[in-house]
Amino acid sequence: MKRFALPALIFVVVAVVYSITSWNRVLEPSPHFHFIDLAQSFMDGRLDTDTPRRRRNQEPKPDDPKGFQEAVNRALTDEKGNAQGWNDWASYRQITLIGGETVSGVWPWKDESGSKRKHEFVTLSGDTMVIDPDTDVAKGCGEQSWKKCDETRYYISFPPFPAIVMMPFVALWGYFTNDVVITILIAAINAVIMLLMLQQLVRRGYSTRTTREHVWFVALFAFGTVTYFSSIRGEVWFTALVIGLSLNTAYLMAALDARHPFLAGLFLALGFATRTPILFAGMFFATQLFIPASGEHYPWMTRLKKVVLFALPCVAVGVALMIYNEARFERFGEFGHSYLAEGSRDSIRRHGLFSFWFLNRNLSAMLTNMPVFTASAPFVHITRHGLGLLVTTPVFFLLFRPIPGNRRLIVALLATILATVIPALLYQNTGWAQFGYRFSLDWTPFMFALLAVDARPITKKYIVLILFSILVNLFGAITFGRASAYYYD
Repeated sequence: MKRFALPALIFVVVAVVYSITSWNRVLEPSPHFHFIDLAQSFMDGRLDTDTPRRRRNQEPKPDDPKGFQEAVNRALTDEKGNAQGWNDWASYRQITLIGGETVSGVWPWKDESGSKRKHEFVTLSGDTMVIDPDTDVAKGCGEQSWKKCDETRYYISFPPFPAIVMMPFVALWGYFTNDVVITILIAAINAVIMLLMLQQLVRRGYSTRTTREHVWFVALFAFGTVTYFSSIRGEVWFTALVIGLSLNTAYLMAALDARHPFLAGLFLALGFATRTPILFAGMFFATQLFIPASGEHYPWMTRLKKVVLFALPCVAVGVALMIYNEARFERFGEFGHSYLAEGSRDSIRRHGLFSFWFLNRNLSAMLTNMPVFTASAPFVHITRHGLGLLVTTPVFFLLFRPIPGNRRLIVALLATILATVIPALLYQNTGWAQFGYRFSLDWTPFMFALLAVDARPITKKYIVLILFSILVNLFGAITFGRASAYYYD
């Protein structure tokens, strides 16, 4: 039983501290319930949703799922009790032209003036058509003869695995499902998985860290990184990051030395079905297959067998995701982010989802964004693009020097971090709105593996940095989404 005492203690402590810090949030579902809605859509046998058609304080309908209108009211009410709009739903128009042709797409230039704003229609396949919504769209759809054949289709653009996780809970409680509690419990499990990963590195001979040092690292992970503020909120974006963190850490453990290729492939596949950037962490298995940390040389037939076992779940989940995307957006690689705000987001429209155009601001958000201090209250101001890692977790910057330890494993971890970081740096979103750079959670397990492999001891200065990180992230966990005076756009 002794071996379970520390993991159990860590789970309880993290779950309790997260719940206390979450405070009033833990008492009800979060306002951004996309995964609950997607789970309900799956159970109803559909891929789209009508939820964004609903209005705040609308009279519930007889066939509404449990808690549906209450969830709508939470989503459309801001923290001050005022009305607000829907957030992050993908949508496009499905229209029938006077000639009888049905096309799907968007008028993306809503902020432009002149004919481009009104007429330039881009189909899901990427073709541009000139369609005047006043004269070219057929009428007679629905019960009224005057109604235009112009329907908006709504979808949830986030990868679907978290919704599958939610389905049993939604089947029981409907939209009363408390995604905040679920996220906190998974986040507490993540702290335990992190401990198990650190212990595995010791058992394999790649780390000489003691149990005391492991506890410091778990405290840093749970309370001294952006894991903290992300884990106590629920909400679609943060729930995906927390579940992705679970799967990514489990993948690292299974992929080490390519010992468990099928499990590694399964965890990676479910990981990129939760957070697509996790796909790039496949670099770690590739390095372990050809240059394993153990130094062992695998025969070609052994490598082939491991590749096949690894690829089976990856291919199965990958094909399922491509079919899912094709059925919704007529493109295998489109999850729907291109159709946020009906395809009218200026940055995506002009530069796509990935571009060097976004590099500068992403580098700042990732690394160097600083708080602004003033002489008047509230004295501290933080951009909603988030503080950089230099502020939130300065311990990571101890790795910006030669790392003594297993060279093969260090190279593998650095290569994997780089493979995952590069797409994030080119992505159209910094992570806004956030306290710290939340996308860093997609490679956080590999950063902690590096800290563990580093043979240098945890000194008093090291502990000071850990405590500083915990204080900074405690501030973020308490204030973000509650004390808007500290944050600016």
